[in-house]
Amino acid sequence: MGVTTKYDRYDIDYSLDELKNLAKSLDYEVVGKITQSLDVPNPATYIGKGKLQEIILNILANSIDTVIFNDELSPVQLRNISEELNVEVMDRSYLILKIFELRAKSKESKIEIKLTKDLYLLPRIQFLREKESRIGGGASTATRGAGETQKELDRRHLMIEINKLKYELDIIRNMKMKQIEKRKRNDIPIVALVGYTNAGKSSTMNSILQYINSSKNKEVLEKNQLFSTLYTYNRLINYNKVEFMLVDTIGFVSKLPHNLINSFYSTLQEIKNADFIIHVVDSSTPYINQQITVVFEVLNQIGANNIPSIFLLNKWDKTLNKYMDTPGYKSIKYSNKTKENIDLLLQTILEEISPSFIHAKIIVPYNRGDLINIAEEKCQISNKSYEENGTYYELEIPKKLYQLFQEYDIDTFVS
Repeated sequence: MGVTTKYDRYDIDYSLDELKNLAKSLDYEVVGKITQSLDVPNPATYIGKGKLQEIILNILANSIDTVIFNDELSPVQLRNISEELNVEVMDRSYLILKIFELRAKSKESKIEIKLTKDLYLLPRIQFLREKESRIGGGASTATRGAGETQKELDRRHLMIEINKLKYELDIIRNMKMKQIEKRKRNDIPIVALVGYTNAGKSSTMNSILQYINSSKNKEVLEKNQLFSTLYTYNRLINYNKVEFMLVDTIGFVSKLPHNLINSFYSTLQEIKNADFIIHVVDSSTPYINQQITVVFEVLNQIGANNIPSIFLLNKWDKTLNKYMDTPGYKSIKYSNKTKENIDLLLQTILEEISPSFIHAKIIVPYNRGDLINIAEEKCQISNKSYEENGTYYELEIPKKLYQLFQEYDIDTFVS
């Protein structure tokens, strides 16, 4: 059930199709969709009384168990609608939380989801307690303090858990920040893959790993489903003697719960600290503009909107609009299926992240095997010969390494 208003930025049909796919990912069988146009959603029941009656008739006619609403319902709306419909009522935020809860595998993501769920439940605890009591549940009053209502007891327990989860997340975040700072100190650039859920980020990471002949066990999970992974994968890439950390992050979706973005701060921090962003786009979807807008909004929320980036127009083999353009932004037409332009993608990454080089002619003494190894592994060699007093190189040396070779330099100039 969705409400469309004159202020909406999202196409209601697209939004409800997406809601349907979210529901199907939890094995719900979706039997119908209902919409209503309003100036603003009804503060008491989200929709009008006539639409509520229409839903009731649908419930009776189709033996419906659950009604899912396309926006986050307030505690009042959730209570009132549930009393009218007398079936399970769920909003978009809670549906997304259930999906994330199912997909979470790492300790960090499980804590992040639990915290977000608790923050969602906190203002709704009274309604949930009343619902539980009506079906015969409810906690014993034996543990209740003098004069303390069940609602107050539930809130207190929930707040204790929320504070505990926040403390645990802070520890994880501090560890992550230390890892990021270590990479920065080691001058390892970070390249982040971002995009709408199911746009092909994980497939892109695996395509890059396969292209550089990386080990199979380094490949990451890829599935044709929404939010197939909530874990941030990091892979060290060494291509053409340039190292960088490639990061695969969680996918975005429209109307993500605000608390979810806050709880996933440490995961999204990987994006904020990136040197370069590859915005993976499903170029075959008719809703490409809406999906790009959602990703831009999240990047703006986490303060990553000014990082150099490029559009990777994925699924180009399925794209009908072969004249698609991204005015004002660099883009690469790409396909993980055909591997079209993967070499161009890697070359673009190197151009964006490669350090400045010093062009040098050097002679490295034969007893300096350490420098010879660095030259062979880290520098771009254009000429090499074996002379009487050492190995002669004409090469491009990353500026950060130049001081190691300076005493053996014949002639230099900055390129």
